[in-house]
Amino acid sequence: MPPRLALLLSTALLLPAMVGAGERISEASDRTGLSLTIYNQDLALVRERREVELPAGVVDLAIRGVSGRMQAETALLQGGDGRGGLEVLEQNFNYDLLTPAKLLEKYLSREICIRRTNPATGEEQTVRAKVLSTQGGLVVRIGDRIETNPGGRYIFDGLPPNLRDQPTLVTRLKTEGSGRRTLELSYLSGGLSWRADYVARLDRDDRRLDLAGWVTLDNRSGTAYRNARLQLVAGALNRVTTAPPRQRFKQALAMAEADTAMREEGLFEYHLYSL
Repeated sequence: MPPRLALLLSTALLLPAMVGAGERISEASDRTGLSLTIYNQDLALVRERREVELPAGVVDLAIRGVSGRMQAETALLQGGDGRGGLEVLEQNFNYDLLTPAKLLEKYLSREICIRRTNPATGEEQTVRAKVLSTQGGLVVRIGDRIETNPGGRYIFDGLPPNLRDQPTLVTRLKTEGSGRRTLELSYLSGGLSWRADYVARLDRDDRRLDLAGWVTLDNRSGTAYRNARLQLVAGALNRVTTAPPRQRFKQALAMAEADTAMREEGLFEYHLYSL
């Protein structure tokens, strides 16, 4: 893609595309609780509570700030205030993030505008172009001509509905009454792991050994987990390929329930460390 590529998106077009009609947005700032149980196999259980304002009836709730490596089939959203009257009708995980390349890809077989300067007159001209390919570069049709990697600024009519600026879980809910609700969301995610490193120091008399241990967390999930309560699990989690995702989720959830300076507990064939 040419380095001179620039995107021109007006706010009037951007906002309606990102926030669908009637869609409610829940940001990470809505969290009232967050906990992570991390295994040393590129796997973690994420649990969070959020306070959101919901209307009565059917509403789409866009939960932003979730892990970009969420295993969507394990996502479980439920009421956390004991009030009932909340039903999950549908869930969709939008993990296609807004980038120039992804935006062009979503406009395949559609038209965009290209604004460029006429080298002879110095005037800006805007032409309509149909996107034919984005593989290895941009190929467009302008009138009866085919051009590759055309220069200029690319202007789009709007954002595709499933393209977001950050990973988002969109849930369609049915509620019996309006008001502020507490929601609990749990899911498994990749991109999170940990390891322990130790440094030993022997005194001059070779009689005393000081041992220091450090835990290193590796977060490649694309999301920050600020002020999260943390638990680490040592041991190989049974992830038999025939086991359904929900079964793996229940196993991880059961281990996380054993909860709270750092504490070690024996749990089945695993060791659980609470920080």
